[in-house]
This record gives sequence, structure tokens and C-alpha cells, in this order.
Amino acid sequence: MARAAPTPGQKLSFIFFIILSSLILYIDITTNNFQSIKNGFKSFKISSFYIAKEISVEPLKSIFNLSKSKSQLVEENKDLREALELSYLNNYLISKENIFFKDKEIIKKAHNENNYKFEYDIAYLKSIDPNMYKCCDKHRMFIDIKQNSDNLYVESIVFNTEGLVGQIIDESKFYEVLLLTDISHSLPIKLNSSEFFCNAKGSGRSEYIICTYNPLIWTKEIKENQTFYTSGLGGIYPKDIEVGYVSSIEVVDSTQTNIEIKLLANPLNGNMFGVLRY
Repeated sequence: MARAAPTPGQKLSFIFFIILSSLILYIDITTNNFQSIKNGFKSFKISSFYIAKEISVEPLKSIFNLSKSKSQLVEENKDLREALELSYLNNYLISKENIFFKDKEIIKKAHNENNYKFEYDIAYLKSIDPNMYKCCDKHRMFIDIKQNSDNLYVESIVFNTEGLVGQIIDESKFYEVLLLTDISHSLPIKLNSSEFFCNAKGSGRSEYIICTYNPLIWTKEIKENQTFYTSGLGGIYPKDIEVGYVSSIEVVDSTQTNIEIKLLANPLNGNMFGVLRY
């Protein structure tokens, strides 16, 4: 297909615009009359750049800084929670209501009432199945001991800020804790009078252990809300540590009565534990 030749009018328009452009360029060079227009255009470009930056880049930077500050706050809150929980563990040990306050094998060198050197290690929860803990016979949890030394931790007692939760029964990558409520666990306990003793078995239910006795042998009345303590028998747990209180009493027959004891400590409350070999 042949190209159409430009018409005389098109040629004249082309020549006119060339002459006009040349004239404008000449006037600009000799007089600088268009300098203000050029400066205005440069200013427009700079302003447009900063406006575009404010619209696009700055919001992204703000989002990044906000997420970073949130991460820092989360980490700081975690550190504060751990420090607070550690102070609760220390307070539990030095409580005047339990034997840890007096036992020289556990707390050494009491400089004054508020300054002690604690002989226990800190552990963090690695895993516990809350569904198993609330429904089934086998109640275990696994912990990671951070201040791990050359100590042998099997049979060490484990406690949280509320009280005793169990004992370590196995050492591997993490330490397996047999909880007080496991049906295979037996805890020697006593009433505060130190007259009634029994071995409380795990009930297989969360937060409860069962003490069984023969009412023909022990004839004194045991009432609800009476407090039980560790007896110290068996060599695992120290004596006179508050364990829990009587929540219900069931007379099975003439030779068996079951005492249901509500524990003070729940292993699901918190992720930090103390590990102590008594």
C-alpha cells in the first residue's frame, strides 16, 4: 500500500512549528524569560515526589515500625511475666506458712528476713495435654530445666507459685513429671494434728487426690475443709507443706471411707516451675 504524500497545508504547519520552537528557544537563551516557568516545573516535580512518598512509603514505614514496637512490647511483657512468676516462686519458698522457710537443707545462708540463697532450679513447661489432665488416668507433663547442671533430677519435686505439682520420674531431652493427680502417684499426707496419716492416690481427675482409710481403725471425725499437709514420709517431699483441703467425704462401706482432697496447685496455671531435690 503506497504512503500518502503530505499535503501543502501539512508542510506549512510543520515548518511553522519548527520556526516557533526555535524562536522560543532563542528567547529563553537570550532573555531567561522562561526561567520562572522552569523553576516552577522543578518545584512541582519535587513536591510531587514528596507527596507520593508521604502517600506510599511513609504508611509502610509506619506499619513496619508499629509491628516492630508491638514485637518489642510482647517480648518485654514476656520478660516481666517471667520475672513476676519467679518472684512468686521465691515467695512460695520463703513463706512462713511452710517448712521451706525453716529447712536448712533447702534454703542456705539466711542473711536477713528478705535475702536468701535459693537451692532450686528454674524450669519451663514444654508440653502438657490439658485434655488428658482433665479426663484420664495418666497425668504427666514435660519441662525444660534452664539452669541444668550436673544434678540428677529424678525424684526431684516440682512446684509452681501455688504449691506442689509432682515429681520428676524420667530424664531425657526434657524431664517427665508425674503429677500428683496421676493414678500411679502416691503422696504421704497428714492432718495438721499429726495424728492422722494416709497415702493419697491420684484420682485421675484434675486437681483432686483421694485418701482412703478404715473408719474402724481411725474413729475420729474428719470434716470438710480440713487442711492436709505432706508428712515427709517416703523421702521425696519435705514435711509440713500444705497440699490441699477436704472437699468431700464418701463412706464406701463399714471398712472404707474415701476423702477427696482439692489440691492447692494446678499445673495448668503458669509456664514456670521450680525444681528442687529434697
